[in-house]
Amino acid sequence: MSALTETALLLNEQLVLTLGARTVPDPRPGQARVRLEWAGVCGSDLHVLRTGDWVSQWPATLGHEIVGVVEECPGGELAAGTRVVVDSRMPCGDCRGCARSPHLCDSLRWVGEGMPGGFQRRAVFNIGQVVPCPAALESALAVLAEPLAVAMHAVTRAGAIPDRALIMGYGPVGALVHAELSRRRPDIEVTVAEPLAIRQQMAQAASADLLDVGDDQRWPLVVDAAGYRTSLPDAIERAEKGATILLVGLAHHEVGVVPQVITEHSLTIVGSNGFADELPQAIDALVRDPATFRWLITDSILLEEAVPRLAELLEIPAAGKVVVAL
Repeated sequence: MSALTETALLLNEQLVLTLGARTVPDPRPGQARVRLEWAGVCGSDLHVLRTGDWVSQWPATLGHEIVGVVEECPGGELAAGTRVVVDSRMPCGDCRGCARSPHLCDSLRWVGEGMPGGFQRRAVFNIGQVVPCPAALESALAVLAEPLAVAMHAVTRAGAIPDRALIMGYGPVGALVHAELSRRRPDIEVTVAEPLAIRQQMAQAASADLLDVGDDQRWPLVVDAAGYRTSLPDAIERAEKGATILLVGLAHHEVGVVPQVITEHSLTIVGSNGFADELPQAIDALVRDPATFRWLITDSILLEEAVPRLAELLEIPAAGKVVVAL
């Protein structure tokens, strides 16, 4: 199979997104060419569309929540027809962080920003970047494996799960954190702070309570999955003494906090970036209990519809996960 040209979304340095074409190289030994089936739209993709942050190759083809089928694998590591989920991390492999775990790489990059990503019809990945998934797992649902791995890693980072938690922000990551908290502790009481009515409905459908205006409760676990300008100070305000504050949202603003409050209230602030070894666990969870997660996918669009739809998402977020059919 020779190099070919495939339809792709292209983001240029002026942050103009178009539907164009990208040359897909021939795979070498140790690589696989994958016919992509679905790619999820992440909040970080929308951030890149606004700012161009993190991109190292222009024009960029974003998308790091990817599932597809192996077409060609010169080294024979994977058989043609194997469905795979893409490991979105691109560690350097040489630094002190990588010696501990790839997600701690000092110069960690991500598929879609450091190399062409999932918003195209075919791509070449190193064998270490793809994880086989069972044929029983429907491909559209397999898109959730990467963000579910992020949620699993975050919940592990939070430590012991208390009986109550507040989740700030009920986009896909907040909803997946909720699902993972409930999986590990079925009796947990989860309250959600979310301004969008449609996401409030999603939270209530998942048996969460909504935070009432004026509610002065404090929680032993506060999850910031929102990442708005003052979300960290707000999370500190909502944390009871001895609480853990788990940061999974990507806030890009400087904020003012009073360190004395953190000290006197014995607060633990935990950041969680990406995932470590949870991707196979996420795939297994999706296979075992697809109904727990399927409802999170609320919108599906064709690649040809993606340019105007992504522009809309920059203004009005979807209720849940948006997936692109490739």
